[in-house]
Amino acid sequence: MGLGFLRILTVAAVTALVSGVPLAAPDLGELTVNVTGIEAGLGAVRVNLYASAQSFLAHEAAQIEANVPLQGAPLLVFRGLQPGTYAVVAYYDRNQNGKLDRGVFGVPLEPLGFSNGVVPVLSRPGFAEAAFVVEAGKQGVDITLRSFARAPQAGS
Repeated sequence: MGLGFLRILTVAAVTALVSGVPLAAPDLGELTVNVTGIEAGLGAVRVNLYASAQSFLAHEAAQIEANVPLQGAPLLVFRGLQPGTYAVVAYYDRNQNGKLDRGVFGVPLEPLGFSNGVVPVLSRPGFAEAAFVVEAGKQGVDITLRSFARAPQAGS
């Protein structure tokens, strides 16, 4: 899965193509997302990766989806990331309809989680709260999914 970024050849890259001399690949990052708060064998986990404050919660740079296995947790890995600042949002699509179900006032009905353990209170978090730096090489981020919709209580 690529990020879909437009790649522009530099002068060095063009020279390497013409001369036949291989150009060293840029140091790219690999981000493994460990998601907790799911039920084994039920539904799917969707993870969105955001690359800027302008796109946060509006247009993801990349998305990974995995069915929840009967045992263990799904493996969710973003490969080939340019070093930079990113944020991750994950949700548990229990009914596998491909979207985060929402209730009254847009409150998520399915468990949701943000990088850096951000827990929204009365509004959406900002990119800066959930942002972290991806460097070359392998690294990981943990996301704990939480339910924000209140379950009906007896006698109400």
